Amino acid sequence: MRDTLRHIWRFVWIASTGPGRHVSLLLLAVIIACQLAVIQVTLRQVQWSADFFNALQKIDAQAAVTQIGVFAILTCISAALYLVARYCKRLLQFRWRQRLSETLLDRWTATKAYWFLHPSLRSENSVDNPDQRIAEDCNMFPEFILGSQDGVGRTGVLDFIMSLIGLVSYVMLLWQLSTFALQFSLFGVDVEIPRYMVWLAPIYVLASTALTHLLGRQLPGLLMEEQRREADFRFALVNLRENASAIALSNGEAADRKVIRRRFDDLFGVWRRVIRREFIYGMFTRPYFQSVLRIPTFLALPAFLAGKITLGGLTQLAAAFGNVVTTLSWLIFNYKFVSDLVATTRRLQGFMEATDDAHRPAGSLQRTISTGNELDIRDLQIRAPDGRTLLDIPTLSVSRGETVWLSGASGLGKSTLLKALAGLWPQADGHVVLPAGNLIFMPQQVYMPLGSLRDAAVYPADADGVPSATVERLLRAVGLGARLDAGDDNASGLSVGEQQRLAIVRLIIAAPDWVFADEATSALDLETERSVMALLREELPQTSIVLIAHRSPQGLDGVRNVVLRERNLEQGEEPECGHRG
Repeated sequence: MRDTLRHIWRFVWIASTGPGRHVSLLLLAVIIACQLAVIQVTLRQVQWSADFFNALQKIDAQAAVTQIGVFAILTCISAALYLVARYCKRLLQFRWRQRLSETLLDRWTATKAYWFLHPSLRSENSVDNPDQRIAEDCNMFPEFILGSQDGVGRTGVLDFIMSLIGLVSYVMLLWQLSTFALQFSLFGVDVEIPRYMVWLAPIYVLASTALTHLLGRQLPGLLMEEQRREADFRFALVNLRENASAIALSNGEAADRKVIRRRFDDLFGVWRRVIRREFIYGMFTRPYFQSVLRIPTFLALPAFLAGKITLGGLTQLAAAFGNVVTTLSWLIFNYKFVSDLVATTRRLQGFMEATDDAHRPAGSLQRTISTGNELDIRDLQIRAPDGRTLLDIPTLSVSRGETVWLSGASGLGKSTLLKALAGLWPQADGHVVLPAGNLIFMPQQVYMPLGSLRDAAVYPADADGVPSATVERLLRAVGLGARLDAGDDNASGLSVGEQQRLAIVRLIIAAPDWVFADEATSALDLETERSVMALLREELPQTSIVLIAHRSPQGLDGVRNVVLRERNLEQGEEPECGHRG
């Protein structure tokens, strides 16, 4: 519990600090001021209850009408305070969500944690469904702290804190009203409990809270599991949408439906456990909800029947007792809400801890930047996530201006070699000296960002920073002019071959000193490959190019071929090299 409270405070601090914190503090001050005013209105409503019912008991019509007017005024004031507080809460919730989302997104992207924690690396710290934690948990957490936007039922931690402040006033009022004692005989002994209404309130709530926790203590873990299963199910549906073409051509609907159905079955299994626990928990809490505002009247009834208080005093006493009990019953009323808060906090804390450890390497690879213009690899050993050795390179050097073709059998680890050179593969040992300058690594699968064709062509640069004429010239040079002529500036829907041609444009615009490309032209025919690679060399005559490919690259002159083979590091063999003029 202590750790959970500490983690909650950590995220509250993150949400309430940073840029715009003064506005957030102002909104919070307005919310607190409104809630303090509501406490005073509530106390006045308790007094109104006594005045109104006393007027009815005396059959004083004028006084009763006056009290109806007082009631209308109190209602208007209460409604105004509620609406102002609700408006400020919604603004503050969004600002807190923005701050939390930015913090988590920075941690997820700034140091490439999104890659190092990817399930494909089988990292012990992998994060399940990070999109859910950034999109949903950062939205839910402020609501848990500040309170529900609909104003019904789910009151937040801030509401509870403010109600504790009001509790002092409610207890003092109850103390003033409970001037009588409860007298009864037990086993022949006369018992008298002075001001018994004051003592019954905490005893009643304490026993009820203990029973509520006993029945619902399994909910936080179940709700956390439910959220994870929900996210897994949603991801399977998104995967079906994103890969619609490949699935349709493969007639894979049945196989993917089976996966989706299995994930839904997993969700349904957790959901059944949740509703079973909610049913057990509700066997006590539901009757409590329905009776808690009536119990005070029943408990004060002996004093009324004994003539110690009037009808107005009875209603006033019941209202004061009800406010005390309602405040103390916050955990009972909001147990599932608190369970959601605990589950959300655990997920957010797990995300933070995982990103803290994301860069902890599993190997001893040392990557340094040379003062010269040469790539130098020594004693490089690359392993798979399961520990298997994929590739050993005792020594390999590439000089500035060279064009090198790395070839080898499928599954050898050639693509993983590029990730290791880029510092993205933690399971590696050895020494890599990288050349100085602008290095670009081009993956086998071309990334297509959201946006226009021009945005995709200059990615990750800003399209406004590149002359549109240059972009259009290069797009036409690689055969994508037809899309421009048709007025189609949408990056989506490109074939694999078109994506690879677009990636060549992206390289030319970036103008790197070194290019490391993985199967950059695998989907192109020989003539098209020759054309786009000749364009690349023409536009970047001084750029060093290291290509991974299964076939000899076309359109490039003076290519040195390095054949990579699986071998043990201790054999000390050099990679097999060849030259093609």
